[in-house]
Amino acid sequence: MYGRYSRDLQQFAGDEARRLRKLAKLRKQEDKLRSQLLELENNEPTRMQGYYAWLWQKIADRMSKDWIFLTICGIIMALIAYLMDEGIRLLIELRFWFYKGITADPFGQYFGWVLVPVVMMVFTAFFVHLISPQAAGSGIPEMKTILRGVTLKNYLSFKTLVAKVLGLTVVLGSGMPLGKEGPYVHIASIVANLLSKMATPFRSIYQNESRSNEMLAAACALGLGTCFAAPIGAVLFSIEVTTTYFAVRNYWRGFFGCVIGASAVRLLSVWFQGADTVHAVYPTNIATEFPFDSRELVFFALTGALCGLLGASFVWIHRHYVLFIRSSKALNKFLQKNRLLYPAIITLLISTLTFPLGTGQFLGGDLETEKQLTHLFSNFTWTSTDLNTEQSEIVSHWTTKYTSVFGNLICYTLFHFFFSIIGSTMAVPHGMFIPALKIGSGFGRLMGEFVAWLFPLGVRYGDCMSPIMPAAYALVGAAAFSGSVTHSISVAVVVFEISGQIAFVVPVLVAVLVANAVASLLQPSMYESVIQIKKLPYLPDLLYTNSNLYKKCVEDFMVRDVKYIWQGISYQKLKEVLRKNKKLRSLPLVESPENLILLGSVQRMELAKLIEQQIGREKRMQTAERWREEELKEQAAVRRPSRFEVIPAEQALSLRHIASEEMLPSERREALEQHKSILKKSSLSLKDQSNDSLNSVNSGEWQLRSGYRKSADQLDLESGSNEDMQTTTSPSKRVHLCGDRVVDMSPEGKKQWELDQLAKPIDFKAAACCIDPSPFQLVERTSLLRVHSVFSMMGVNHAYVTRIGRLVGVVSLKELRQAIEEINNQSFEATPQQQQQQQPADVKPLLAASSDEGVNTTITSGNSLSSALVIGQGGRPIAQDGHTHVTIDQVEEQPSKTK
Repeated sequence: MYGRYSRDLQQFAGDEARRLRKLAKLRKQEDKLRSQLLELENNEPTRMQGYYAWLWQKIADRMSKDWIFLTICGIIMALIAYLMDEGIRLLIELRFWFYKGITADPFGQYFGWVLVPVVMMVFTAFFVHLISPQAAGSGIPEMKTILRGVTLKNYLSFKTLVAKVLGLTVVLGSGMPLGKEGPYVHIASIVANLLSKMATPFRSIYQNESRSNEMLAAACALGLGTCFAAPIGAVLFSIEVTTTYFAVRNYWRGFFGCVIGASAVRLLSVWFQGADTVHAVYPTNIATEFPFDSRELVFFALTGALCGLLGASFVWIHRHYVLFIRSSKALNKFLQKNRLLYPAIITLLISTLTFPLGTGQFLGGDLETEKQLTHLFSNFTWTSTDLNTEQSEIVSHWTTKYTSVFGNLICYTLFHFFFSIIGSTMAVPHGMFIPALKIGSGFGRLMGEFVAWLFPLGVRYGDCMSPIMPAAYALVGAAAFSGSVTHSISVAVVVFEISGQIAFVVPVLVAVLVANAVASLLQPSMYESVIQIKKLPYLPDLLYTNSNLYKKCVEDFMVRDVKYIWQGISYQKLKEVLRKNKKLRSLPLVESPENLILLGSVQRMELAKLIEQQIGREKRMQTAERWREEELKEQAAVRRPSRFEVIPAEQALSLRHIASEEMLPSERREALEQHKSILKKSSLSLKDQSNDSLNSVNSGEWQLRSGYRKSADQLDLESGSNEDMQTTTSPSKRVHLCGDRVVDMSPEGKKQWELDQLAKPIDFKAAACCIDPSPFQLVERTSLLRVHSVFSMMGVNHAYVTRIGRLVGVVSLKELRQAIEEINNQSFEATPQQQQQQQPADVKPLLAASSDEGVNTTITSGNSLSSALVIGQGGRPIAQDGHTHVTIDQVEEQPSKTK
């Protein structure tokens, strides 16, 4: 024992020395900080320092103004756009240099033409997957969801910005039939978010959720404005596409940011690219004396109708192609293991088809995107026999010895129609607006050349002849097809700005309206289709022409099995509710399970805090410390003095008991000695715990002490005769000391203590719990149209259905979206009577999973726009930021069944 004690003492001395050294080091650091603080307090600021602080405060106040923020954001976005355009131009030149500058052998040229795009796309797919997978795709569907009030993780982060910028530059430099307008919207939104979050003067924007959403909406317009240098069309397009309800007060912000960004982009091109002046992105040269004949409106309207059919087919084929890839388990498993193989195969196929010496001669493969659109907008008839040298050079790219202009335009349109869909399935940053422009302009040019072939001399109007201008049909087709794909009218303004041609306002608007009418009746927009594929929490638009829309009410599609909590629920039942419903982020609070009077809504985080406060480590340690103090007091009252202790003479009579015990028979004395030895060991263990000379208890002593306790417990359980031992070793009040002298309960005592604490009822009025006193509520006869308006404008995720204050159901985003889709597809057949037959009339606690299991969200109510009630000891209300905020971690919903 002495050797073991000496080793333990040596270990204790080493631990104590290390602890003292650490304390000394911390004490020195505290003294240094204290001295620096005293110096700062003693040194009064000078007059210059005061002026500097005042000036910085004024600058910060001015910088927080919206116009300063938008100016900085526009300049940053213009610099990014200019650098990306330069990078794209260099990569395209590199590709053509590999094709023309290395060798004249056709096989070598093919290898150089194919190698560069494949390497670029494989690098981009790997880089995006490694840095930020959220950078893949367009970005507009995600921004529509974010502007609705949903927080998508890592979609507005710096990593996503880096991956988006570099990935998009390489993708467009590889020559793939993809666009850039969607990623530009996403990039501008990330820049605005990071600027408001990181820059000190703009943190007030980030902290105010309503103002932050307004700035994001303005940034969406800014992104499109810098992409095409089209400020007016960009603002209108952002209003139509990215927002459901647009605040008029935010109108000037979008225009201001777009003007700054577009002007900066065009000026940078003039200063650094050697341009003579500011010009359109795809300039045209169309005479405006007689731009079109009124009878040509029939052909323009026909072009719009055909573009609407093509746009609806484009969206339908894209959605079913993506769903086919996702539905194939074998293909999914193969692509997950070989992530880089799919983009490599698609890029190899597209590059092979666009090889200029092969099939690329039928597709204008030797031209880049900008030149292709410029040629399609050229103002002369390609089928004419009277062409000058410049016109003949343009036509040479669109004719071969095997095909005419019509054959090449058909091949060009079909190629971009299908391979834009296939290319958009690669996990790289890309947009769909420029491919839509190319498809529409190719189809429109085909229509224009056909009309010019039918009327070679033009259309007679009185005594004069009005010639046919195929370039006008190309503009009309580009605007109509883009509008049918995006379901927007503002693309007409975008086409006017990027072409610099406003003479064909009426034909373009007529074609866009007709194309939108046709496409809206057949398919949703491309962005809404992507939202449905990704199952993002965004409501589809209502078809107001459907008569069933005005007949459906909340009671037809609400969920009647509601999970709730009530006043006086035990902690154990609350824990079971949270454990069984891990995806619910809030629960309704009712008065009692009998009357179901809705009192409010409580967030899951608040309920978890309640349970943690009840059985958490802090409270457990406090209880264990109190039990230890009580135990020490009891032991001090009942323990026997040591035989080696010097006692006063008046207590010497107690020694007679010892002598009398030695006179007992041997059997009785052995049993008594065994019993006393156990008592001695128990008291010794408690005495060691309170001995000041041993401030640390090592692991060996703890094991020995545990052995003493175990033997005492066995004796107590077997005999059950010693009352003192029962109070000393009770499992509900047993504590132990770890190596760092932390007092905690034993495993048995901890378990029993938790059961006792969880059995207690919860008083939400006395508990410090944040309760939303008025969550969104609906009545059973609320129309579907009104519910859609409330969910869209307020950005809520679910609402409770009450009947005279009694909770009868819940409507979530999932049920509402499914009901709208069924009504839009003419397949909604539920009636209130059928719902009542299928569902029980009364709501019971802790029933099956409700509709919120598919979406992991955090909801606040409409009244939380102004305040939330925190019920504490004093019942004091605490103001909160009042805007709906929904956090989406992962969306897992089953696709709705539609006919």
